[in-house]
This record gives sequence, C-alpha cells and structure tokens, in this order.
Amino acid sequence: MSFYESITAAIPPALQGPATQRLHGLGRLYAQSANRQWHNGLTAAATLPALANPETWFEAWALQQAVWQRLQKQGEQWWSGLTAIHHESGELRRANTMSKFFEQEYNLYAQFGELVGNQFTSLFELMDNIQVDYGYWLAQKQAGAAVPAGGEHAAVASTRQARRVANAA
Repeated sequence: MSFYESITAAIPPALQGPATQRLHGLGRLYAQSANRQWHNGLTAAATLPALANPETWFEAWALQQAVWQRLQKQGEQWWSGLTAIHHESGELRRANTMSKFFEQEYNLYAQFGELVGNQFTSLFELMDNIQVDYGYWLAQKQAGAAVPAGGEHAAVASTRQARRVANAA
C-alpha cells in the first residue's frame, strides 16, 4: 500500500467526496504510468544490448521519428489555435454593455482553456501510446532474443514478413 493509499484509507468513506475519489484515481493512473515506464526501462536495459544490430537501431529510430512527427503536429495545432484566438480577439466588436464585454472576454478565455485542455490530453495520449508501443516492441525483441541461435520466434518472423510485404507495396 502506497503512502497516498494509506492516507486515503484513513479517511472515513463518508468524508471522501468526489474530489478525493478523483485524486485517488489520478494517483492510481500515475502509478500505472510510472510502472509501465519503469518496466520498459528495465526491459530495454536487459534486452537491447544483446540485440545491438542495425535492424534494432533502425526500428528504435523509426519509433523516435513517429514521436517527433506527432509532437510536431501537436505544436502546429497549438500555434494554429493561438492564432485563431488572437484573430478573433481583434475582430470583437466594441461592447456597449458590461454584460456583452464579459461575454466576449469569457468566450476568448474559454477557447484558450479548451486549447490548453486539448494540448494536455494529446500529450498524455502520446505518452500512453509511447509506453504501450515501446513495451510491445521490447516484448517482441525479448521474445526474439529467447529463441536459440539459428531459429526465429514465430511472432517475430510473421511481423518481419508483414513489414517486408508492406514495404514492398
């Protein structure tokens, strides 16, 4: 039981409101993410030195390129969203009442909040995808390394064959 879980368990259920439950859920998700990252790191440290060959380095580079492209696209979306908000702020009509003024201002702030929320969501989705994809790739590498010399694991062989077919197309 983690420190956070022991503190949460000490609070009577009647006093645990939605905020406490959401905080507990966030702690659980953070622990899962950290565990995946730790497991991937240990697997990489144990597996990859034995597989130091050009194909492994090429695949690792391809994974990094995919991450870079996704981050680049997300950066473009960020600047596009900021530009749209900036243009809209310049096109606002002069408000003739306090209520209209605050309605227009709140609309801009709400758009900015939505943009920030979308960016954070995309970053966390990317982080989850990286961890899962990298873990899957490492598991394939580990399975391939466990096969005696001269033999090839069936899953690795079929993955390689599928990649060759896709590259030939």
